Amino acid sequence: MDARYEQQRSQLADIRERLSAVHAQASSADRLVTVTVDFSGIVTDVSLDPRALRTTCADLGRIVTETARAAARLAHQQTTETIAPIVDVVGSMPELADLLPGAPSLREPDTAITQDDAVQEDDDEYAGESHIGVIT
Repeated sequence: MDARYEQQRSQLADIRERLSAVHAQASSADRLVTVTVDFSGIVTDVSLDPRALRTTCADLGRIVTETARAAARLAHQQTTETIAPIVDVVGSMPELADLLPGAPSLREPDTAITQDDAVQEDDDEYAGESHIGVIT
């Protein structure tokens, strides 16, 4: 039991380290806007080509927003791939309610906003216009 626990702990630490290294980057179709996000989709950098300042504020805002969404989608995909190995580990752990009667289930979906809710692809006005890349 202790060896299995140590193996799971080591695996989780490795995944945590790999997650912290995940960064995704997307550029607008015209390459005037580039957005970088971390593993959770939080914007860490926005780069604007000087020519981007010639667009209207509304257009620039839409371009930055769509580019950030594209980067967040990529980060979400990378994060999902990174944590895939621990799905079996988590699945083999006992349910919290089994250990603590009356405790909430940690496996049941929460009503809180998830990454999937926050990054919706179906409302993207500029779908398909961003060039997405990965920074590792």
